[in-house]
Amino acid sequence: MNERLGRLLMAWALLMVLLAIEFGASFLPSDRSARPLVLIPAVLMVGVVGSIFMEVGRGPEIIRLFAVAGLLWLCILLGLGSLDPMTRIVYHVQTANPK
Repeated sequence: MNERLGRLLMAWALLMVLLAIEFGASFLPSDRSARPLVLIPAVLMVGVVGSIFMEVGRGPEIIRLFAVAGLLWLCILLGLGSLDPMTRIVYHVQTANPK
């Protein structure tokens, strides 16, 4: 078997193990403070895909720069998207009963 193919198969197996861990951890009862721990396997999956499948570490510096910029932009978008529901105020309005 080719060395590259073996490396890709090991990466795929690692992704499947991380997926099983994340899927299993999502059903465990946990406090609200422990819920971000479920994101750890997802971050590891992003690292495996970026380093092994996309070979970001072996590319030129501009590739690494764009990869880091993409992750930074994703963090900005997720941060802004989570601020919207946290800062939204719900005004309760009394409605008239139609007769």
